[in-house]
Amino acid sequence: DTDEEDVPFTSTPSIDLVKTASAGPHAVGSVITYSFKVKNTGNVTLSNVTVSDPLPGLGTITPASVASLEPGAETTFTASYTVTQADVNNGKVHNTATAKGTPPTGDDVKDTDEEDVPFTAAPSIDLVKTASAGPHAVGSVITYSFKVKNTGNVTLSNVTVTDPLPGLGTITPASVASLEPGAETTFTATYTVTQSDVNNGKIHNTATTKGTPPSGPDVKDTDEEDVPFTSTPGIDLVKTASAGPHAVGSVITYSFKVKNTGNVTLSNVTVSDPLPGLGTITPASVASLEPGAET
Repeated sequence: DTDEEDVPFTSTPSIDLVKTASAGPHAVGSVITYSFKVKNTGNVTLSNVTVSDPLPGLGTITPASVASLEPGAETTFTASYTVTQADVNNGKVHNTATAKGTPPTGDDVKDTDEEDVPFTAAPSIDLVKTASAGPHAVGSVITYSFKVKNTGNVTLSNVTVTDPLPGLGTITPASVASLEPGAETTFTATYTVTQSDVNNGKIHNTATTKGTPPSGPDVKDTDEEDVPFTSTPGIDLVKTASAGPHAVGSVITYSFKVKNTGNVTLSNVTVSDPLPGLGTITPASVASLEPGAET
């Protein structure tokens, strides 16, 4: 005689995934090693245990699979990833991995875990303004160069330079769409020297550059530049008398030709003459006399 007996078990297949990233800080070009710790948290053996991760650019996950994982046992998969500038611009690498295993009966069991690798954004910009070599004089054309460098760790967009100097030509280019960390670009503009500049002894002005990081307020930097002029004031007087011959009672007309022989404007130009009996010199004064001009 035979008799059979069944002792039933309730199958509770389960799996757990814990994803971790290697310690930072990380930057562009850093290699992050991801660890995917998979544990059989059920009461039946799981076969063909795998991990998948959709992160673009992630290296091959190894091992490709684990043939069998007993209840309570765990195994670790790994993969590497190289940080890109886009990751730093985004402020983090965020992605979700999935572990999967096949129980003796029933559907596969799965678990997911996400991991963030954060980056600290440090946007920064630097401006160096220079003027073409002199010496410069009235009518000279000065070429200004505005060298802009991204000194931060995130990409800057819409990079521009402004300069309030009256008479400055158009700054070109108008803007730069994108400037990567460590990269630099140069803007230029021209300016024609005026007599007022030479009279002032220099051209002084300040330019400003601005760029927009992926998040947060614009970053700015300023730089000033002086173009000096050497003041060499000079004046020349030629005095002549009207043609003779002259005799008692003759009227002599004296002419005093005054010329500005320097490089700066002269004001309150006058002529004096101690000759007794000389009539009034006219005009009494000339308010302003430009370089090269005469009166």
